[in-house]
Amino acid sequence: MNKLQIPNKVETLLVLQSFVVESARVYKLPQDLLDHLKLVSEEAFLHILKNAFAPGELSEITITTDIDNFHFKLSFFDKGLPFDSSSTKEYQPSEDVDLLDTEGIDLFIIKQYVNHVQWINHGSQGKEFRLLIELPNKDIVELLENREEPVASKFVPKMEDVETRPFKESDAIKIAQTIYRAYGYTYPNEDLYYPERITKLNESGELISMVCYDTKRNELVGHYALEKDSNSAIAESGQAVVVPEYRGFNLMEKMRNKLEAYAKELQLEGILSQPVTTHIYSQKANVRFNSLPCGFSFGLVPKRLSFRQIHQSLSQRESCLTYFKLFKKRKRKAFLPEKHKEFIQQTYKDMGIDFIEQFSETINSEENGAVKSVYSSSWGFGVITISHLGAANISEIKQAIHNLLFTIKSEVIFLYLPIEDGDVSDLVDFVESEKFFFSGLVPSYLKGKDAIRFEYLNGTIDISKINIFEEKAKEIFHYVLNAKEKVLQ
Repeated sequence: MNKLQIPNKVETLLVLQSFVVESARVYKLPQDLLDHLKLVSEEAFLHILKNAFAPGELSEITITTDIDNFHFKLSFFDKGLPFDSSSTKEYQPSEDVDLLDTEGIDLFIIKQYVNHVQWINHGSQGKEFRLLIELPNKDIVELLENREEPVASKFVPKMEDVETRPFKESDAIKIAQTIYRAYGYTYPNEDLYYPERITKLNESGELISMVCYDTKRNELVGHYALEKDSNSAIAESGQAVVVPEYRGFNLMEKMRNKLEAYAKELQLEGILSQPVTTHIYSQKANVRFNSLPCGFSFGLVPKRLSFRQIHQSLSQRESCLTYFKLFKKRKRKAFLPEKHKEFIQQTYKDMGIDFIEQFSETINSEENGAVKSVYSSSWGFGVITISHLGAANISEIKQAIHNLLFTIKSEVIFLYLPIEDGDVSDLVDFVESEKFFFSGLVPSYLKGKDAIRFEYLNGTIDISKINIFEEKAKEIFHYVLNAKEKVLQ
């Protein structure tokens, strides 16, 4: 990590830009990315000067740069006024010079070149404005350009030739090819179109890939994976594909069984799944794996997906069910807000989760609390998480909502509240007053603690296009739909 501390004076802008660009050059980033970083760092710095400090107020701003397998990270730390984007006008591009208003142009420009924008509250240590830019990799289209595809010959698959095993580095290109052939450019997780990213994600443990491999034909014929954050107690399953010729041989079940066994070795508490609702096939798979429904998300997947300037579009944003399979039982102390109490109790009962209901006002809260907001440009949604309860939660949530909704203009926002640390009744009332609706319970989601999820939908969804397989999932869908309609009244 590289670090620079400078006064909050516009005269230090050139020092900042030199620091950011030279840091990126040390990491051997390409020239076009250096040019973008120079512009982005300028706009971020000027944005902080304008919004965090009064005229003439002297302070310092700390800038850090870092890199991991996937992103160049640029962070600005300050102890100035928390940014309230509700007082900032949204920039509106115009071809008419006379009508051009540059208010809000700084964040508008940042959004054009940055993949993820994060606002992080550090309590008495101030706040952080973090920008993440994806590192360039060769995608599957570049790798296959000017390369003839082999002509498929008719054959009859033999299951004795197919082995189910963990990922090897040589599988990466074949996984990308398989995803491409199965989904075209419609698969929402673009990492799977980049063999290099698939390898790095598996090396870091953020992705745990299981494959089916035909040893006789030397072909990968199936892929299934778990995604896991480094400090998470659960993993999310997905990225499942079996090539057409091998369907009907229970390859999905074989890969899933091995993934579950590995998840148990890692002592994970469970596996989360979010099957789509344009069809019921992935929902049926979750039922076969004994996963249980616990929530519903409107518009989780973007309506328009682009990849190397090739566009495919769904008729609307894709809605998903939330399923969970519990592995590790623990008795938790949970505060159940009166609103949605019966839903939470029933979900605990269905999953066989043992809990002791708490009624005290607080169990384990911090003075100011901790709120984090993240925006993903590729998915078009924001996420707000409250990892610790505290007196400043409501003001910080309000700020995060304004940042995501009015500044970044997020199409969807998900918000997670912890229910093992204290009374969240006031927070539930507040977020529902802000038109967030209850959308489910996610066990062990917040660093191993249960969370209830709320959603803000900035648009409409045609529910006639939603398909749901089992009755319990239909009940949950209607509960969330009613919760949505109630807060919008």
